[in-house]
Amino acid sequence: MSSSREQLAKVRAPFRVLAGFIFVLSLFAILATVTFAFTEPYDHIIWLLGIVTFGMSYISGHVVFTGYAPKFLLFTHGAKDGL
Repeated sequence: MSSSREQLAKVRAPFRVLAGFIFVLSLFAILATVTFAFTEPYDHIIWLLGIVTFGMSYISGHVVFTGYAPKFLLFTHGAKDGL
């Protein structure tokens, strides 16, 4: 089922504030991951940390700046009319 953005309700303000907090934390996590990648011996956990932190920052940043979840998560939104 595909819904357009006109049919979906935006994310409410408290959740956007929470997403903003997660976005800021994920930016710090990206810096920590980059530092970890340069200072520690190579390990495969760096790839996992990078994927998780970039994923967190992408999703939370998208919610903060647009008010909607990314396209692959639009099923999580409710309808504007509440149905």
